[in-house]
Amino acid sequence: MPLRRPPLLALAGACAVLVACGDSTPAAHCSALPSAPPASAVAGPLTGHADPGSFPAGGTVRVSVDAAGPATFDAPCDQPLQLIVVDSADLHVAAQPSSAAPKGTPCGAVTLTAGETAHYELLWTADPTLPPGRYSLDATLGDQPPLVLSVDLGLARIGCG
Repeated sequence: MPLRRPPLLALAGACAVLVACGDSTPAAHCSALPSAPPASAVAGPLTGHADPGSFPAGGTVRVSVDAAGPATFDAPCDQPLQLIVVDSADLHVAAQPSSAAPKGTPCGAVTLTAGETAHYELLWTADPTLPPGRYSLDATLGDQPPLVLSVDLGLARIGCG
């Protein structure tokens, strides 16, 4: 079976177009963009943050939950904040409990009156073998429903202009 050669006229035309626009358009300049802003979520008296909102594989993110009164909830003193990390396929890829509540942080049966606040946080270091992508950080304070924070793991933020 003989090899088929592309029509020379079509190749010549394509080359002419490429040569014609070679130096007439400026080259795009690409650079790294700043990190994504911290992720946040609000549900009732709770506000959650994940900072930074974008970080490299093997990097660490600070997850915090603030409760504002009036509010009543139960937050175990040994691990008031729990984190479950979920990938884009809805698979749980990591779990991280917080340390014991620091001295002075409300725990156990907590009642906050209007104007009172309580702050809880933990650090999660992503496994360096996790693939790049968007992950949900489900942060649960005691017996409250989880706050879902979306972060980018291992995704380079590059802008061209």
